[in-house]
Amino acid sequence: MMKEAQQSTVVLLSRRNAQPEGHVRDLIERRLAESGCQVFVDREQEVGVGWAQEIEAQIRSADAVVAILTDSSSESEMLQFEVETALDEWRNHGKPFLLPVRIELKAPLGGSMGASLDDLQFVSWHGPSDDARVADEVRSALKNSMAAVEKNHPLEPAGGAMSPDSPFYIVRDADVEVENAIRARESVILVRGPRQIGKTSLIGRGTKFVKGLGCRQASTDFQMVSSAQLSDPDLFARMLAATLAKQFSFKYDFAEEWQDVFGPNLNLANFMRALIAESDQPIVWFMDEADRLFHASFASDFFGLLRSWHNARATDPSGPWGRFTLVIAYATEARLFIRDLNQSPFNVGRQVTMANFTVDQTAQLNELYGNPVKRRSDLEALHFLLAGQPFLVRRAFEQLASGAIDFATLFETADRSDGPFGDHLRRLLVAVSQFPEMVSALRSSLDSTPPAGSDAVQRLVAAGVLREDPAGRAVPACDLYALYLDEHISEPMR
Repeated sequence: MMKEAQQSTVVLLSRRNAQPEGHVRDLIERRLAESGCQVFVDREQEVGVGWAQEIEAQIRSADAVVAILTDSSSESEMLQFEVETALDEWRNHGKPFLLPVRIELKAPLGGSMGASLDDLQFVSWHGPSDDARVADEVRSALKNSMAAVEKNHPLEPAGGAMSPDSPFYIVRDADVEVENAIRARESVILVRGPRQIGKTSLIGRGTKFVKGLGCRQASTDFQMVSSAQLSDPDLFARMLAATLAKQFSFKYDFAEEWQDVFGPNLNLANFMRALIAESDQPIVWFMDEADRLFHASFASDFFGLLRSWHNARATDPSGPWGRFTLVIAYATEARLFIRDLNQSPFNVGRQVTMANFTVDQTAQLNELYGNPVKRRSDLEALHFLLAGQPFLVRRAFEQLASGAIDFATLFETADRSDGPFGDHLRRLLVAVSQFPEMVSALRSSLDSTPPAGSDAVQRLVAAGVLREDPAGRAVPACDLYALYLDEHISEPMR
């Protein structure tokens, strides 16, 4: 049994000496303290090594962390470090529960912090009139998250990548196919699927699997690449080489070997050849969020380089490339952005498409959460409402297993802005409403007359909002989205 909320320890994170974050932090602190929580706020300690160690220790020992965020939060390296510490501890040990409080945010955070937090349950504050509601919602969310949980492991909040060792992970056909391809030392493994379907979690499990095979492995999340690096091909290539050298503890004489006359591709190729040749152990390089590169001016050149490494297996059979495997995860259709697919890795190698949960996999997850849905007919109804979308299914079971809501109420209020999926649905609506062409594409999909193949449709498919049906039409990805968007997409945003 987990500790009751009134016995829990909570860390409040926010930018120092900033408003209105300080106001919101103080009101949450008062409400939690009144409830009996032990609350830690970094206010007065002097910056230094001891201070940093104390902050990290407090976060790692907490039951919950509340991160107070504004549009400027992603600019705070300290806040980003604190959030990443909380996420790391949660992935490894199932806590602390992380709850973002969004201050006057009208759109997702973006950047690496947004990639970690935008999909989590959150509480919104827009002004002093929200004070009482926000304090109560934070208190309620923490109480529900830390309530007694069935089974021997704590609940995991839905959203973000899952730990490779998560007891709630559902193995799908894509997991097996990727593992088999890695075991066979295939050259290129392409993992495609819309947002929130589990690509990053699959890569996390893949890295653990590779270590078990005795291979060397590295991971690159292109969501972490800066705009400056995406605008300069040499800076980008050198950054990749430097991060790989660091991950492998590989000593490379950049001053001597990295020469301007070679250009970024040849420099990176020379580096990779030296890295692979250093050991007889095979290397697997996992690339996540690869579609972030599709708009870069050097995209075709870079992906052409990856294709050349695949081709080198045939042209240089005694070379090092036979010990090298690329795993590339992406969501957007590559053919829309890559000028010549014959000069890219996207029409070679193993193509793996990630699918939503089947009914049986939804039932399997229900069991892992302690069977909060008792009847098979109810389980099937929930599955078809959500189309087996992994994030939504996990979110439903998290709500049910924590006791925050019963099944009848969840199903009845599923498509409401204040319902169990309300935060997710509102964020989705705000995100797409910023782009008139996406709103138009959504309206067309609801009328069954989508502009086939348009850029807006493809972006919505990549985002997991739309899907292609067997007839090739773009339709809402699940009934939940169809119900919500049909009611709200024509309304002006408030």
